[in-house]
Amino acid sequence: MSLDIVKVIPYFSEKIWGGSELKKYGFEIGDRKVGEAWLISAHPNGMSYVNFNNNKISLIDFYNQNKSFFGYYNKEFPILAKIITANDYLSVQVHPSDEYAKKKHNSLGKPESWYIMDCKKDSNLIYGHNASSLKEFEIAIKENKWNDILKKEEINVGDFLYVEPGKIHAITPNVTVFELQRSSDITYRLYDYDRLENNKKRELHIEDSLNNISVPDSDDFIIRNKDNFDFESEYFLIKKLKINGSFKFEKPNTDYWINITIINGEGVINGVDFKCGESAVCNSNVKLFEITGKLEIIFYWVNR
Repeated sequence: MSLDIVKVIPYFSEKIWGGSELKKYGFEIGDRKVGEAWLISAHPNGMSYVNFNNNKISLIDFYNQNKSFFGYYNKEFPILAKIITANDYLSVQVHPSDEYAKKKHNSLGKPESWYIMDCKKDSNLIYGHNASSLKEFEIAIKENKWNDILKKEEINVGDFLYVEPGKIHAITPNVTVFELQRSSDITYRLYDYDRLENNKKRELHIEDSLNNISVPDSDDFIIRNKDNFDFESEYFLIKKLKINGSFKFEKPNTDYWINITIINGEGVINGVDFKCGESAVCNSNVKLFEITGKLEIIFYWVNR
């Protein structure tokens, strides 16, 4: 293989709560009501593409046909990275574990994480709940006491939150996040503010939600307002950097490929120009990333 860094072309997902905010990050979405840019995705519900050897091919084909590039990772493509811009409330949701998702959907589960790229002052996200028992939660659902049962977390630009399977969560209006998750599109919708889509309320998944909610609530995991930080879960690892000038980042202890997303500014990485919103997959043989410019960058890679 001749290239060490291959840029990825995102998939854009239109949403009931979407808008035009992604244009701020350099994405050409026209007049569509887009809520999510799937930056690096090999999922069939939103496939990314790469230009390689003068051909545009899907990321999954690139992955399957170039095993050495990815360090001979021998499982399905494991991660999915997005930028999400919310013009309205997202539904209140919970995601399944690998075990539950495999049994019911033959899919990976969906742990995810959020880095807050933009939000207004005094913003918050729904992150967890106040119920001490599943019965208490079921009563709150029947009596429509969502304000009592759902926990709100104040956020600012630069905050990072980990959302493990079973953690109730929802993004709120005027919040933009970089989201890293497992390659899964399974969402159990618990509450949707009684919104209508095509004159109908959207489907809820109460039984599956109750089967997966952590009760009592799982611990919060939040990193507050750091320009540079590291995060590790059993599924993926993250290194976020804010650079003004030059910086060298040595490849971490992994045999596999590294992914890159620029969330602010522009610069050069190993001789390749990058600007805000661009993402890439990097050959597993790259040992050192030499970075120059004024930019914020997120490196992320698989843990297993």
